[in-house]
Amino acid sequence: MKGKVRFWPEELNNMGFEQRKEHKERLMRESIKYMYDNSPEYYQVCFKECGAEPGDIKTIEDLRKLPIFMDKDRERQSMETSLEKYGHPFGLHVCCDPADIISTGGTAGTTGHPTYPYSQTQEDFDLAAEAVAFMHNEILGLGRGDRAFFLFPLGVYATSTLLPGIQKAGILPLPIEIRLGPQVAMELVKWTKPTFWWTGAAIVDFYLEGLKKMGIDPKDFGFKCIILTGEIGCGIPELKKKVEEGYGCRWYDFWGPSFTSISISCDSDEYYGLHNFAADIDICYEDLVDPETKEPIELKEGAVGEIIVTHLRKKASPYLKYATGDVVELFTSECPACGFKGYRIKPVGRSDDMLTVKGVNVFGGAILRTLQKLVPKVTGHMRIIKEDPSHRITKLKLRVEYAAGMEDKLDDLANEIRQVMKTELRVSPEIEWTAPESLDRPARKPPLFEKRY
Repeated sequence: MKGKVRFWPEELNNMGFEQRKEHKERLMRESIKYMYDNSPEYYQVCFKECGAEPGDIKTIEDLRKLPIFMDKDRERQSMETSLEKYGHPFGLHVCCDPADIISTGGTAGTTGHPTYPYSQTQEDFDLAAEAVAFMHNEILGLGRGDRAFFLFPLGVYATSTLLPGIQKAGILPLPIEIRLGPQVAMELVKWTKPTFWWTGAAIVDFYLEGLKKMGIDPKDFGFKCIILTGEIGCGIPELKKKVEEGYGCRWYDFWGPSFTSISISCDSDEYYGLHNFAADIDICYEDLVDPETKEPIELKEGAVGEIIVTHLRKKASPYLKYATGDVVELFTSECPACGFKGYRIKPVGRSDDMLTVKGVNVFGGAILRTLQKLVPKVTGHMRIIKEDPSHRITKLKLRVEYAAGMEDKLDDLANEIRQVMKTELRVSPEIEWTAPESLDRPARKPPLFEKRY
């Protein structure tokens, strides 16, 4: 059944919860030993500093007692040090001969030097391709004869990890450089007739509006589905409805930051979160911590915490107790729509976009999602105004695009925004209005914050 999420590899579908847990714990013990034995300058040091030995970690519960070993800053430092000492950017935590790395992809480096978390040995490369191919063939019902319009806002991440799996699924990818603009992209669609689209939420929304202005009905493309990733998407009901009705097909959300925590949404009108179908690639949703204290939180329905990743099968530069910065809401129950029995999550935000407003913690992503519930009175585009670097503020200020035709109703609309946010987020923002389409629509996902300091 298309859109019904199942586990990959297939054998996980024949296991109960405890069997899957025991399977992952066996892989975990093997992976921790591999990382310890092959990373004397990083993971061995981490164990020594916390007074633990690899043999102490026998269960996921034991793993959760370890401190954080790595985050984005420490990963960047590890890679800078390995570049200086050994002439490669794969980090002191690299666990293979750097000569065995056959594929790599870097981050954008918007907050510092780029990192290279997508580095893969042949074994890693094949594993990723199998998982992505399974998702297309067995979950999305795509395969031989399909063509993927690949207009992607995330650069080498997508090309280094997704394209081989798309090809393995028997699909022809049609990648295009996003900076070439809509006209060139539409020419590609016109001549190659793709059957589905891989992109980001901001891009698909931007194109929807642009196509209408060009007199093109997006439904005429005949897309089977749209797969989006890299930013908040399906979890915004109004945006999901707008996109699915606009293009006449289902929208699926994919999640795989640094190719970890690999998950996809199911075929449902209502959004039931991202389903962790590739469940034995890493330990992710089983290891949630408080975003501020980094202390483990109880794993239960509705728990909110930051994802800590430990790779189970990666050979190049694997993660062990990696604080991702991604904060999610966890669902442990069976999916009401497709019956998936694994973990599901809904992204809440990034730990580094969390603000404390008069003692109330609120995420930038949650502010955006709440605002977008007021579309079409607003366009759904906004910025959070930062007047100093602190994450602790006394007043939340938002720069919001009003929708065309709302110019004479802005006072009432500002009061409505404040009431909705007070009810849902316990904050009451000041609103600075800006005209429709006045905020930048960058090729990459748009920023949440506008710095004024």
